[in-house]
Amino acid sequence: MGIQITNRQSIIQIVKAASSDIIGTLGGDVFSFALGLMLLHATHSAISFGLGSIIYPLVGLLLVVPVGNLVDHRRHKPLLLTSRGVVVVSFGVYALVAPHVSNVMVLAVIVLTVIACADKVTTTTYMASVHELVNDEHVKTLATIEQAATAGIQLVSPVLAAMLYSWIGFEGIVRAEMVVEITTWLIALSMRFHPLVDEENPTETSKSPWAQFRVGLDFIRTHFTLQAVVTMGVFLNFLLASIDVGLPYALVQTRHLGNNRLSWVLSAFAGGVLLGNIVLTALPRFKNVLMAVLRLSLSLGGVIAVIGICFIAPLQGMTLIGWLIGLALISGIVLAFVNTPMSVYMQMTVPTKLLGRVGSTFSTLMQLALPLGTAAYGLFFQKFPAGPVYLVTGIVIMVYIGFNLILVRRHDAAEQIKRG
Repeated sequence: MGIQITNRQSIIQIVKAASSDIIGTLGGDVFSFALGLMLLHATHSAISFGLGSIIYPLVGLLLVVPVGNLVDHRRHKPLLLTSRGVVVVSFGVYALVAPHVSNVMVLAVIVLTVIACADKVTTTTYMASVHELVNDEHVKTLATIEQAATAGIQLVSPVLAAMLYSWIGFEGIVRAEMVVEITTWLIALSMRFHPLVDEENPTETSKSPWAQFRVGLDFIRTHFTLQAVVTMGVFLNFLLASIDVGLPYALVQTRHLGNNRLSWVLSAFAGGVLLGNIVLTALPRFKNVLMAVLRLSLSLGGVIAVIGICFIAPLQGMTLIGWLIGLALISGIVLAFVNTPMSVYMQMTVPTKLLGRVGSTFSTLMQLALPLGTAAYGLFFQKFPAGPVYLVTGIVIMVYIGFNLILVRRHDAAEQIKRG
């Protein structure tokens, strides 16, 4: 076992991790938005803004086994520095090569694929390193701060990206992103890791890659609460694609309420996530995570059903927008209360030696659920009005969660009987 991490050391690491997250995520979001604008102007292709949503899930699926095994059998700090270093080099090469390449779409696909591979290693390594950075008392604090930072960035990154694109152009943003990535690399270099496992298990490392990875899958399968959390997370991620796809289509294309009013609703959603995580930092950890998450998810289904009712009802203009802003804010708060406890539960339940494999599986399934949901809801919203689609989605969530509540209560009762 590693050295005991003090509260003071944990706080220092939280500051560094949060700073790295804020800087890195903001830079990445700005670059993605600017890349989409550049490709749209250069190729006039509708897929310009969707490259990342296609490449990242595919890369995650292809690398789920090797990355999970790699993270669980190698020192985390060298892995983190290497993966972040690959991103720095990728941006450097892109800045040098881009002016001399005529097919900008192919170059963008290649660079995004390399960055997606490195990011898969980075995110999985970081997820598996939490207990090496902070003690158990600060795991929840770190998770809530990071979730809040991500939500805050979603509020400002599109506006900042548009301003920078018109001010310094795409090439300037690429150079700025290099500085951002170097900064996050230096922060990672300064972070102190306290390895909890000093030696590798020679019996496990002698197994085939799939046999090693299956250990993590078996752990999920044999732990009822963890299996329920993973399944529910994937299910909700699929259905919540209705927000990303449906609101722009319903408000801009169908109701013709304009981009500005759409941005108010989407900003309210991100603001709700930010507010929810700020509140979570002051609350104690949930005693029964699964029951709390199920009840919150039940209310989330109710909110989405009400969104459907708003579109069905004869609400127009600012009245509709006002209702949607309020409901989006509530949805964001509830989602924060669902996502963060699930993340903390995984950190506190899964053994450190399995966090790479379990985390890689969970993040890959979540990534795959979003584009599948986007494709499905893209068809739904083109064929059916927004109101019925949201109403049915909300009802499906409530029925599914209600069924799981029954299963959980039966499982808890059976466990109590076993314990006598």
